[in-house]
Amino acid sequence: MQQLMMLLECDKYIHWNRCQESSQFVSDIFWNHPDSLKLLNAFSIVLLMDSTYKTNKYRLPLLEIVGVTSIGLTFSVAFVLMSSERENNFIWALQRLLGLFLRGNVYPKVIVSDRDIALMNAIKLVFLEACNLCVGFT
Repeated sequence: MQQLMMLLECDKYIHWNRCQESSQFVSDIFWNHPDSLKLLNAFSIVLLMDSTYKTNKYRLPLLEIVGVTSIGLTFSVAFVLMSSERENNFIWALQRLLGLFLRGNVYPKVIVSDRDIALMNAIKLVFLEACNLCVGFT
């Protein structure tokens, strides 16, 4: 994660991280490209969120947040490498996402996610007025 943080700094990405309690080990890291910040603030009505689990070298969950333009094209908003898929990890990530909105009154109206209970609870707590649509396999 330290190498990733160094590369994000060099390439001028917006990023935050947090450490595990009582240690200096990075537990979660959030990053966003500056161009994605512009797109997010222009097209903030619909966001899609999903996390992969155990598909990377470090076997850590990766939350991907995607936006949708007015003509239906998608763009990457942000990525979050997390130590686990617990509610507090998602809350931390969504609070960082909330910090990317430049206008205080323009937030997502619809957030599409899978049926991950921890993510759904975090969405309810952070984005109070957003409708959370859940999709998944039955």
